[in-house]
Amino acid sequence: MTGIVIFAITEMLGVIILLTAFEMLAQSFIRPMINTVALQSIALAAIMLILGIAEHSYDLILLSVLTVAVRGIAIPEVMKKDIKKSGIWVYREVETRVPALVIVGLLLSILGYVIYREMAETLHIGAEGALPFILFLLGFLLIIAKKNALAQMTGYIVEENALLYAGISFSHMPLILEAGVFLDLLALVLAGVILAAEKDYGVLELEELVG
Repeated sequence: MTGIVIFAITEMLGVIILLTAFEMLAQSFIRPMINTVALQSIALAAIMLILGIAEHSYDLILLSVLTVAVRGIAIPEVMKKDIKKSGIWVYREVETRVPALVIVGLLLSILGYVIYREMAETLHIGAEGALPFILFLLGFLLIIAKKNALAQMTGYIVEENALLYAGISFSHMPLILEAGVFLDLLALVLAGVILAAEKDYGVLELEELVG
């Protein structure tokens, strides 16, 4: 593939990744959120795979496989398994202010772009980090706005994806493979802690579906 084709494909995947974050902000139920964050992780892995093949980087290729295996399959399946055990998840939502949350996400994205542009001019870095920076802010918004542990876990995975996305956007960033493995292990540990807590104390911080 030529450089122009690779750029076009990776940019398209980047837009898809950003749109998945907005879909999660607009989502009231947990299972679709889990499916969406899995899709986001797979799209990120596709970018890694394309760049890894183009740059003959075995680190990126391996990291793409790990991303699919851990954040695209393993963690979502563990979270879904917890949903199946607790039927209450099917009938209750995680957020009741969805329209307002999407608007806040849009405003935050605009603000994030302005902030990143100023940072890029000051630090003399390229514009390729704008999407990862906005994605990180949206992940943080998911964590603070959602009302239960599993929904907040999806926000943490979004932030993980944003950090890895930033790492592959700047080719000079070192230790990207090691950072990816560490983040995957941290996500697995966090998921285990959350599910263990729910086993002991029940479903964490849910609200009744309104409307």
